[in-house]
Amino acid sequence: MKAYFNSFAKLILFFFVYLSFTINVSAQDVILVSGRVVDKGTKKPFTDEAVFVYGFNTVGEAEDAKKELDAQTGKFMEAAATEFTDGSGNYEIRVASTGALLFKAGVADCVMEKVNERFEINVSIDAGIVLEAVEITGTLQDIKPTPKAPTIIGNKLLMYNTFTIPGQFGKPNARLIIQPFVMDCETEDTIAFARPLIYDGSQYRMTQYRRMGYNLKNDPLSPFISLDTLTNSRMVINWTDTVAIPDPTRAYHGNAIIQLEDYTSAYFNKTTPVVTCDAKRPLKFLEYSLGEYDLDPKKYRERAKREKRNTSQNISLTFLVNKAELNPADSTNAIQLNKLKSDLLDIVNGEGSTLKEFHITGISSPEGSYQKNLELSRERVKFAQQQITSVLPQKVLARVYQNPHAEVATWADVADLMEADSLKTEAAEIRDIVERYKSQDAQYAQVMKLPNYRTTIRDHFPELRKMRFEYKHEIFRELTPEEIMDRYTHDKDYRSGKKSFALYEYWHLFNMVKNPKELEVLYRRAYEDSKSINGIPWILAANNLAVSYLRRDTFDVAILEPFIDRKTRGSNIVRKRMDGVTSETINPEELIANQLGMFLKSNNFEQASVMAQILPDTEKNAKTKAFAMCLGGYYKGGNTPEERAQSRKVFDLVKESSPLNEVVMYLALESKGGDIMAEKAVKELPTTDPKTWYLKAIINNRKGELNFEQAKDCLIECFKIDEKYMKTAGSDGDIGKDLYEYTIEMYQLAKEMNQLNQGGGY
Repeated sequence: MKAYFNSFAKLILFFFVYLSFTINVSAQDVILVSGRVVDKGTKKPFTDEAVFVYGFNTVGEAEDAKKELDAQTGKFMEAAATEFTDGSGNYEIRVASTGALLFKAGVADCVMEKVNERFEINVSIDAGIVLEAVEITGTLQDIKPTPKAPTIIGNKLLMYNTFTIPGQFGKPNARLIIQPFVMDCETEDTIAFARPLIYDGSQYRMTQYRRMGYNLKNDPLSPFISLDTLTNSRMVINWTDTVAIPDPTRAYHGNAIIQLEDYTSAYFNKTTPVVTCDAKRPLKFLEYSLGEYDLDPKKYRERAKREKRNTSQNISLTFLVNKAELNPADSTNAIQLNKLKSDLLDIVNGEGSTLKEFHITGISSPEGSYQKNLELSRERVKFAQQQITSVLPQKVLARVYQNPHAEVATWADVADLMEADSLKTEAAEIRDIVERYKSQDAQYAQVMKLPNYRTTIRDHFPELRKMRFEYKHEIFRELTPEEIMDRYTHDKDYRSGKKSFALYEYWHLFNMVKNPKELEVLYRRAYEDSKSINGIPWILAANNLAVSYLRRDTFDVAILEPFIDRKTRGSNIVRKRMDGVTSETINPEELIANQLGMFLKSNNFEQASVMAQILPDTEKNAKTKAFAMCLGGYYKGGNTPEERAQSRKVFDLVKESSPLNEVVMYLALESKGGDIMAEKAVKELPTTDPKTWYLKAIINNRKGELNFEQAKDCLIECFKIDEKYMKTAGSDGDIGKDLYEYTIEMYQLAKEMNQLNQGGGY
């Protein structure tokens, strides 16, 4: 019995080990296969045909599917995975390591490849395309390419065209120069020059070689000279190029200067259109929403700092005539002195405040001897200083800088007062005396002779007898949040910005003020004030201001720029400051993400892509990075496996973000395979949305003339729902001039007929 039990236990153990091994093998059985598919004849990727790649987990399934596809029975076994090649012929697909792949292009039979645990499978396909016979009925008499619609992706204008050069234009001893350039459709300003195309005849090339001292690098056009030779036979030059554009929302067109020259003259020269204003913008319907990133306010809190404050005021004290004693009959003297004493005591006794300087300036009127007046003024200053500072402790006075000063008002000052009282004639008389006599005593002697001296002139002397007090103090006391809010609420100068808050006061206001408009004003004030105080903006105020802008769907890319270090790859990099003690964070993640949003709103997709590369690879940032890279044009192709993998990741994340984006992304591939997948995906979009019909129009229009009517019908359905798309279609290269004009004509005609028949419109 025991032996039986042991045998049974071993059998059970073997079964679980085998099952575990089988599961593990199965989990590892699916591999990622990549490769490239080219035309067997041209050795280049297919451009006019979609190349589909079907993955099957068994060879038998693949063989059955191949029979159905080759026989064109319409029956087809569902593949485990389906992909299609990109514009460069590359593909990636997940399939069982013991399975098989089917490659299908055009009307040719499928090509089957067994995986056999290979990670790379490259295929050449004979597409089996039969060309119709072409009858030549004439000879080209001009070089006149048909303008093509460009494509705008990110901040790049992608252009293409074909230059057909008739045989009679080329000569062995000539050079062909084609210089394309880009212009703004509205302003006609030249935006950029594209790379020139240069073709030399065989004799021209040899002669040029000798003329350049047997060094073609001496020819400034040498980097652009083609290896192909200009001959007297017909040439077809396929041209593609990409230029950077400042604003991808504007329309641009391209011209080309075409010149043929020999060593005697330019025997052909013309400028011709090559690119239309009707650009294809495959991502214009992409829908996305990026959240704003807030900084932790506690991490960037500003503390109270010692502030220097200056205060000055004028008071009028009345003294007994020719004496340094206050007039006891004037009660305002005591009031003014007591107020000044009280202010100084508040500073001395205040928490965190220190009196640093105290200055008195005494001014006397010019009546009488200048020297006596000056001496009297000094005595009065000394008297006032003693009266005021008598309330201050000696230990305080010992640390206060004092610089009393006495002066005598001039007769020109008297003239100014009289002129202000509209006594212009009397003022002019005094000014004339001042001009003619340099000594103040001599001026006084002449002024006394004026008939109105004892009346109007002497009446203005009391206004000149002043005492000016100025004191400087430092305050180091942090106001409570309640005090700060009270100042903001009730002090008009602080609320209006006439007076500035301390940075720590702004920090409290950021947390207490609730109105978004008021907060944005405070963010901007704190941003500007911090630049004045510290030389650089306060990072919290800057980020809060940027977030406020983004929430209002506006932008200012200059706000956060001072905090972004493009030389440092990555974000949240902590390093020591110059003092070796305090630390700073380089490229805080929140600022990078918000600056990315700013660049997207400003249509600077290239810089948004740069920010995306700095932003950390986290789950939170995944979609933000993907949309930025996508709008920058980094969603298809790539020169290396890493770049292709990154592009595919971007493409998949954006495609899977919404049903609409799935259609948009497939169309953005601008390939036959992408169009087929877009047509399948568009069926899931609501028919009540005008964008659905617009995208259907693009899909049908890309199929060619056979679907022209269907494309027109889809556009009409779009216009019925929302006529604003008429403007969009008018400049869309994916719609085209012919389809647009025909659709508008049919739409207006149907609209008029409907109004006649039913008395209404769409």
